[in-house]
Amino acid sequence: MASLRIGCLAWGSLLWDPRTLPVGGAFQDDGPWLPIEFSRVSLDGRVTLVIDPGAPRVRSYWVSLVVGTPEEAMEALGRREKVDPTMASRWIGCEGRDPGIPRSGDCDPVVRGTIRAWLENGSLDAVVWTDLPSRGPAGEAIVPSFDRLLRHLESLPEAARNRAEEYIRRAPAAIRTPNRTRFEQILGWFPTGASPTGGD
Repeated sequence: MASLRIGCLAWGSLLWDPRTLPVGGAFQDDGPWLPIEFSRVSLDGRVTLVIDPGAPRVRSYWVSLVVGTPEEAMEALGRREKVDPTMASRWIGCEGRDPGIPRSGDCDPVVRGTIRAWLENGSLDAVVWTDLPSRGPAGEAIVPSFDRLLRHLESLPEAARNRAEEYIRRAPAAIRTPNRTRFEQILGWFPTGASPTGGD
């Protein structure tokens, strides 16, 4: 059987810091249109981009992976994202053209349908993505309000605030969300213009 063509979707730090992810080239900017927003507070204080079904849709990115199976792709992405292996079936998404390809992730059914439709019109057989949910500053499983996120960012110590600023500014300018616009207006955290990277 011919080897599967497997890719990974991205919209945040994977684009400029793939680290251990076995990418097989540069990121492409014609991924599916997904509802993405700065609506998850990470353990180090950054406000990161995640799939948020209530957010406007933006164009995501994708890259081919040098892996043999969807399971290898999910494991590789889980390592890069430091996902607890016991939670990988929820927090690492996977979708494929063939019914035999494993499906994982807790994403909204409409979002999954969008990813599947994109797959069927493209060159990949399967795709994985980070499916972490929104989270508030205290670890609550909620979509935090902008005002709450702003108060959180303004309360961070300098080093953590600098990391948070870098993340928001390095996200591609094309990832244009309501929260990003307000961060720019209030904090002056405009995109740095850094380009997404890829492998050799």
